[in-house]
Amino acid sequence: MKELLRALLLGSSLLLSVASWAQMAPLEAMNMAGLQRSLGQIVAKDYLMIGSDVRVDAASQQRDESIALFENHHQQLKDFAPTDEIRASLAKVEAIWVEYKPLITAQPDKAQAPVVLATAEKLVKECQLMVDLFEKHNGDAASHAINRSGWNRVLTQRTAMFYMARAWGVSAPNLDADFNASVQEFGVIMQELQANKAPNTEIADALRKTDAKWQFTSRAFSSKDFVPTIVAVNADSMFRQLNEMTRLYAGLRTDSL
Repeated sequence: MKELLRALLLGSSLLLSVASWAQMAPLEAMNMAGLQRSLGQIVAKDYLMIGSDVRVDAASQQRDESIALFENHHQQLKDFAPTDEIRASLAKVEAIWVEYKPLITAQPDKAQAPVVLATAEKLVKECQLMVDLFEKHNGDAASHAINRSGWNRVLTQRTAMFYMARAWGVSAPNLDADFNASVQEFGVIMQELQANKAPNTEIADALRKTDAKWQFTSRAFSSKDFVPTIVAVNADSMFRQLNEMTRLYAGLRTDSL
């Protein structure tokens, strides 16, 4: 868990490569915007882990630090926002966050978990719209790669979030369907990324490692018994690998893809 948080913080600190946040490079801002999607899913996953007594201390720490990181990133993105359309989207994200934060910081309650999941869904959808606007504004292949690989970064936590809800016995609409759809989507994007020639050896290596870990995690998903600790550990491991890969894409020149 500490390694995951270090990966998140490292990714953020690497964005500070210029004199001020307002001067962020477009691909750095793209990566930061994309990471917001993951953070919203991480804190819901942690809420469910705490409620179901799975790695409670680690999940509590991750939740608190992810909340702080989301709010820090949001302010920096507001300062950087290059268009009125992006600023309006960020305002919508903020309105949902104001609704979401009291839910995820409350003492976990199985009866309240469906509301947490529904609000997490609202947040990730609005964050995705915001990320798409950044990609549209940048208009380059690297931004598209960051968006897509960054979405698989989200899916490591999204699949774990739905898995934890199922393991806890949460009664939420379409829970099994949402879980299965997220698992399937992860595989599709991995195939898409692997089909495109990796622009450097570091990204190719990250893809190979993530695929191997995914194959292992997929077997845990298909187990007759719930194994939430195994799923949580592997989800965070894949997140670290995809976070690094997405950061590598953000470091590429737009003509290198």
